[in-house]
Amino acid sequence: MIEVKDLTFSYDKKPFIEKMNFSVKSGEIFGFLGPSGAGKTTVQKIMTGLITNYQGSVRVNGTECRNRTQAFYEDIGVDFEFPALYEKLTARQNLEYFASLYGRVCRPPQESLEKAGLG
Repeated sequence: MIEVKDLTFSYDKKPFIEKMNFSVKSGEIFGFLGPSGAGKTTVQKIMTGLITNYQGSVRVNGTECRNRTQAFYEDIGVDFEFPALYEKLTARQNLEYFASLYGRVCRPPQESLEKAGLG
């Protein structure tokens, strides 16, 4: 399901993540723990295809994350602890953005907002 081999990534010249290896098989529960600044969110961004300039291989459901297509998001779910990437978007904009990741027609954002009492 998830296979990370020799993952190396750097925001500058010095490697931030160096030769990381792990795998998660179908049905396994995996927790990604570590202190602030350890690279947890960076690895999540790599696994979801938001960062593509890494070295090594990161495969989710057999797809190399840097080569993902629109269909990639149909089979995964991600929950970031703090949605820093999306905190400047309104609730409607967040719903519209995430709906755009999927090929199928999603519920209209206003319907979801009303259901959650945020209309």
